[in-house]
Amino acid sequence: MFVRDYMSADPITIEPNDSVGDALELLKDHAIRRLPVVSKGRLVGLVTKTDLIKASPSPATSLSIHEINYLYPKIKIRDIMTKEVVTIGPGAAIEEAAVTMRENKFGTLVVAEKGALVGLITESDLFKAFIDVFSFDRPGIRVMVAFDDEVGELGKLASLISSLDIFIISLIITYAVDGRANVVMRLKSDHREMVVDELEKSGYDVIG
Repeated sequence: MFVRDYMSADPITIEPNDSVGDALELLKDHAIRRLPVVSKGRLVGLVTKTDLIKASPSPATSLSIHEINYLYPKIKIRDIMTKEVVTIGPGAAIEEAAVTMRENKFGTLVVAEKGALVGLITESDLFKAFIDVFSFDRPGIRVMVAFDDEVGELGKLASLISSLDIFIISLIITYAVDGRANVVMRLKSDHREMVVDELEKSGYDVIG
């Protein structure tokens, strides 16, 4: 699963010489909160709604309305944009994008390749990837099992499920504080009680 599979290509952009007013209008018209800044096909910066609000004349300003109307178009994107933009490549793994967004507290991450803007990936895109990983949109049952994290244990669990003639749709492993492995399985079956019973008979700790 790669960034290119979930990003939005051809995002709305703005140029460095455009005004703050132009940017605010774009944000309003397209219901977005940030704009990549592009010049001659190259990514040169990023401007957010917060940046634009800070640069906009305050209602409490001491300037006259004539002065505001004169100065407002003079404020250019190049003067307020972030020039050092955190980006990710389209070929990066989707989990790398998630980690980068979490560490930087971003809701949107710019996707660039060789200096050129190729897209944006958002939290909503990551949610879609999460749903795909767990196959939540496919019919089936969810079973969570805890067991000791030892070589061969996962294979034994998969063999048991296979012996019940049940297809494993997806399988995710997490680790508890005590070092045990928690396996969340999505199974192509309508008989959850039977599956749980067979797992418990085989000594597995079904926890969800």
